[in-house]
Amino acid sequence: MAETDNVTNGGNMSMARPSKLTQESLLGAIERLLKTKNFTEITVSELTKIAGISRMTFYRHYQNIVDVLTVGMDDVLTAFNATMDFTQLNEATYILQMIQFFDAHRTFVKILLQAHQQELLRQNITRVIAELSADKVLLTNFTDYEKGYYAEYHAAGLMSVIVDWIEHDRPETPAELATFLSKNIQ
Repeated sequence: MAETDNVTNGGNMSMARPSKLTQESLLGAIERLLKTKNFTEITVSELTKIAGISRMTFYRHYQNIVDVLTVGMDDVLTAFNATMDFTQLNEATYILQMIQFFDAHRTFVKILLQAHQQELLRQNITRVIAELSADKVLLTNFTDYEKGYYAEYHAAGLMSVIVDWIEHDRPETPAELATFLSKNIQ
């Protein structure tokens, strides 16, 4: 990702998009710091020191530390959108691919959970599921509100189970969990 690309951080302003290395360094530093302190106790000074970047670089790309997670979530969602095609998959395959995707990104999910940013994950995944399921045959007779409720219901349920599964060190394989969810998601 080019340094000159723009990104909206924190919903407040358009800023230069950080390089992949900068973003990964900051996420790694957040992960390390979360082992010894709460997310709200992390300062920009200690974060940038551990990440090996300057405060000036940090503030060129982010308004605050939550913005680092927001950009990380944007990156995960970009990968998610590139991976998933709800119109081409049956429910069981879709659920399995979703579980496999979040399993592959479980380090970031754990960072969000430790930082108490579950809502960031839930809101974004709900939005993506709503977009992906818009053309689902089952929903053709639904009103826009009903489609929203459908997406919220399924996103909340799926993400709650996937987050719990990740928090408990994935006691089942992705296929076993997908089979269970597929049988119970009607």
